[in-house]
Amino acid sequence: MKKFLPILAAVVGLGLSAPIAAQPATTAAENTGLQQLVGNIMPGAFFMKPSSDGPFPVIILLGGSEGNDGSARRKAPVFVAEGYAVLGVPYYSPAYGGQPQQIPGLPRAFDAIPVDALETARDWLQDRDDVKPHSIGIYGVSKGAEFALLGGSLIDGFAAIAAIVPTDVVWEGWGAGTTSGENSSFSWRGQPLPFVPYIGMNEEIAKYSIPDETPRLRLAHDKGRHAYPAKAVAARIKVENIDEPVLVAGGDADNVWNSGEMTQAIAEMRAANGLPTVSLIFTDAGHGLSGTGDDPNGWYSDTDLEAQNAIWPATLAFFAKHLKRQECAGRSNNC
Repeated sequence: MKKFLPILAAVVGLGLSAPIAAQPATTAAENTGLQQLVGNIMPGAFFMKPSSDGPFPVIILLGGSEGNDGSARRKAPVFVAEGYAVLGVPYYSPAYGGQPQQIPGLPRAFDAIPVDALETARDWLQDRDDVKPHSIGIYGVSKGAEFALLGGSLIDGFAAIAAIVPTDVVWEGWGAGTTSGENSSFSWRGQPLPFVPYIGMNEEIAKYSIPDETPRLRLAHDKGRHAYPAKAVAARIKVENIDEPVLVAGGDADNVWNSGEMTQAIAEMRAANGLPTVSLIFTDAGHGLSGTGDDPNGWYSDTDLEAQNAIWPATLAFFAKHLKRQECAGRSNNC
């Protein structure tokens, strides 16, 4: 695994959490009364809220394997504009190519990331007078969706969870100090969680430097899952333990990992247990489903944008229904 880490940072990181469509520069300034760095308790975390009076429902933002806080910072003003406070929680800060680490204090490797960090985030929010303590949601994308579902399955105190292009299992970790096939992406109470190893990730990554080759990172995930069914069973995220409402959205044409099929598996397990779930699966869409349907930078395919135009309003309606309960009483889900 170590041999392809510099390339992995460039391609897996971008692939696992596609950039969010740019927002007007005035959005954050007009709608945000506070941007506060949290400090050592959560390195790199930041809190933002609307300029109006609170208390506010709040959404914890979890980006993907690109690490650092860029994904959360791009998404935060969009949710603030909808009346939410947000807590951006970076949880991994790689330092490739001899570059300094952007957020000291965070892990450099995507290895045994502590799910316990969401307990710290929940407690920090519940202690604030400007936050509604029973209206805390989580919005996670890709590896952040894996993190969000794990948090919901292990920790109480969240009111709603949205997982965009999620996985239903924990996957292998990577980075400095790891060995291929031996490290988990996440841990709980200091113990690495069971995980599914990759098979053939080196070969897929190598295709980025070969003309006319098309890398499919999904293959390394699919081959690992096919080869280790018992490990896949052990690594399954117990979404039936999440008694709060869950929204999941994935694409069957996802070439990073099989988010469409894994979204379906999550929805089926929750349906079998009678749990409230919104499931959105798009046959022709890929991994870039976390945008708002407006992409001036050209990051997303047309099919991904079509899916975003369904997922984003559904996500806003989902959070409005479950985090703005009093405001939405007697009104439609789109209040």
